[in-house]
Amino acid sequence: MPRALCVGPWGRAVSVRLYCWRGATRNFGDELNTLLWPRLLPAFFDDDPAALFLGIGSVLDTRHAQDAVKLVAGAGYGGYQPLPELDARWVVHWVRGPRTARLLGLPEGLGLGDPAMLLPDSRTGNDQTIGFMPHFESLAFGAWTAATEAAGILLIDPRDDPATIIAAIGRCRLLLSEAMHGAIVADAMRVPWIALRPLASVHRLKWHDWAEALEVDVRFQALAASSLLERLNVSALGVTARRRRLWQSAAPALRVVAPRLTRRVLGGGAAQAMTTRTGADAADAREGGGEGG
Repeated sequence: MPRALCVGPWGRAVSVRLYCWRGATRNFGDELNTLLWPRLLPAFFDDDPAALFLGIGSVLDTRHAQDAVKLVAGAGYGGYQPLPELDARWVVHWVRGPRTARLLGLPEGLGLGDPAMLLPDSRTGNDQTIGFMPHFESLAFGAWTAATEAAGILLIDPRDDPATIIAAIGRCRLLLSEAMHGAIVADAMRVPWIALRPLASVHRLKWHDWAEALEVDVRFQALAASSLLERLNVSALGVTARRRRLWQSAAPALRVVAPRLTRRVLGGGAAQAMTTRTGADAADAREGGGEGG
């Protein structure tokens, strides 16, 4: 690939590397970078870390090399690491929302929205499927496969290939999402969605950051943990490394979910009620009249 250049803060040309956070598994929101930006900016990116392109994700923090140029196009702050100190090496075009702008000392007008809204509507058809997308951490610790089977709805795994996930969302008449980018992509594709309150409170700030850029009030539906292991993961019991190792060693037993609990979490609770909603009711949710935002 030819080297793509941009002008850095000192007037010299630098190459640009597309930053995409990756943990032990893929995460849908972060992986959207690999689909969106090469399409919008063909032949723009390189592998040289002298300049980083920060697009989709809660990545505006201290994780990046201090001497690298950081080009910001829609990224946000998520509270996962300390706030950065902006200097001439930070070139901010826009950020995800006004909360990020305020935290970074930027004009709120730069909080224009999440770049995932720029994805094209790639739906090829629509059926009566109701989809559920948990946060990737919830899926790792919970028993959502069993829960969604009991509820009779489609589990959309945020760790799958992003193109596969987008296609699955496009087949839904309604998406229930604990993952913020599930809702953002559904919104871009005009699929009605309902926001489920993330089990881990640290994941909630970014929802409000994005929604406020659209002047939308997100009203979460409560989401119960689907297993004891999942509950422990977001509780005070998981704070110390020693305790975390202890209960993770018991993970196989803790993942076992009693049928009664499974039905209460989704099949007998919010999801079952939501499956009876009409498409019009779900659309009202998106407009602020229901649970979605």
